[in-house]
Amino acid sequence: MQKIKMIDCVNGESMGPGIKTSDAAIEFDEMPDQFLFFELTAELAAALNTTIKPPHRHSYQEIIWVRQGTAEHLLDGDVINYPAQTLLVVPKGRIHRFSPSSDCRGCAIRFREEFLPNQSNLLFSQFTGHTAFHLNHDQASVVESYFSLLSSENSHTDPYNLQALRHLLAAFVAKLEELRLLDTRMVPHDFTRTLCTWNRLSSLIEQKFRSEHAVSYYAAELGLSPRKLGEIVKLYTGRYVSDVIDDRLIAEAKRLILFSDLTIKEIAFELGFEEHSYFSKVFKKLTGKSPSNFKPDSASA
Repeated sequence: MQKIKMIDCVNGESMGPGIKTSDAAIEFDEMPDQFLFFELTAELAAALNTTIKPPHRHSYQEIIWVRQGTAEHLLDGDVINYPAQTLLVVPKGRIHRFSPSSDCRGCAIRFREEFLPNQSNLLFSQFTGHTAFHLNHDQASVVESYFSLLSSENSHTDPYNLQALRHLLAAFVAKLEELRLLDTRMVPHDFTRTLCTWNRLSSLIEQKFRSEHAVSYYAAELGLSPRKLGEIVKLYTGRYVSDVIDDRLIAEAKRLILFSDLTIKEIAFELGFEEHSYFSKVFKKLTGKSPSNFKPDSASA
């Protein structure tokens, strides 16, 4: 199979020419639904061109397919113009703005992190800066097939279709991860060693997050000091190691609350908390809601 071309730029400090940003000024987009599919039609492209939305953050993951035309994408400070047959990955929490050309057509999916069944979001956590797949004809056909299936499943209201949709999305994300791994040119040579450490950490967290919550454990397993590990994680995410661990823990907690019959006490035990009251305290601190209040609001959304 021909290698894909990965587009990946190092984060910049400005939001493009003449645009500056601060955390306080960035709007944070919420999404009430667990999953959303939409077509990038002529009407939507025209609307996005007429009203330029300021850079903003998402509370959800997003994958955008530029089938034809072009699109300008701002992500974490860099602006790049993308051609047709480009797939854009927008991790949650990243500052971004998508500006399609008037003739741009395609589609997009948005989903909450906990919607993926028993699967990490390595596809999203491993990306830094601008990220996109520029696909060849065969790869584009595969992507189109997945989007078509996701659209079809999403159109049904039967509860069994929800589970099918979740697992189909997981298969799609796994396929994109496979495409990503086909090309190692996504990272400059100087970053190869630290990228390897970051990938090993991501895999280790996926294996151990239920039982190991301390940064010191992961640093020791990787043969690094907590400080050195923190520097590497900061390079790729702009965040602390504890934040990355907490993200995975909370994503799994949300998933269990929404899609299992376990009690809060059982979920706390499943995630390595000896006291469910402490689990509830941590969950509320990181989400703004208690575990018992999270499910009703999410289920009714």
